[in-house]
Amino acid sequence: MSQTIGFLGGSFDPIHFGHIGLAIQLMESHQLSKVIFCPAFCSPFKLETPPSASPKHRLHMLKLALDHPAFEICTLELDRKGPSYTIDTIRALEQQGFKLRLLLSDESAQNLHRWKETEHIVKSAPPLIGPREFKISSTEIRNRLKKKLYCGHLVPAKALDYIYANGLYLT
Repeated sequence: MSQTIGFLGGSFDPIHFGHIGLAIQLMESHQLSKVIFCPAFCSPFKLETPPSASPKHRLHMLKLALDHPAFEICTLELDRKGPSYTIDTIRALEQQGFKLRLLLSDESAQNLHRWKETEHIVKSAPPLIGPREFKISSTEIRNRLKKKLYCGHLVPAKALDYIYANGLYLT
């Protein structure tokens, strides 16, 4: 019997407790064997405002922040470069034999109809939708960092240390 895996994509610019909380909540409530976090090279909806941090920095922050044994990172979208379409990644993971469920916050789910090949996404990786228990956004975190405000309650400590050490989002 194949195990079901959660797929959580995003810019992760930076990764924060909202992302992690959603992944844990949906993984536990739906008995997923693991969750794959897949950082986008650039969201097709954010081509005019690409991620502030480089793909290398965002990947490193993910590696530092995701210390749960059931969390993994997929770099397919970073490796592919260009706009990141979830359907392309889902197809690639399907070819590797993964049985997927797309993990979405209730906020993200409201825009699912705008995604490329939504019907195929829903068929191949039926969405699991959860409320973002922590009302946190990466934009809010970047703004707080620019203002030199405390962010330890929003971002895992190792990722936050990396942000400061590399001067990310501070100007």
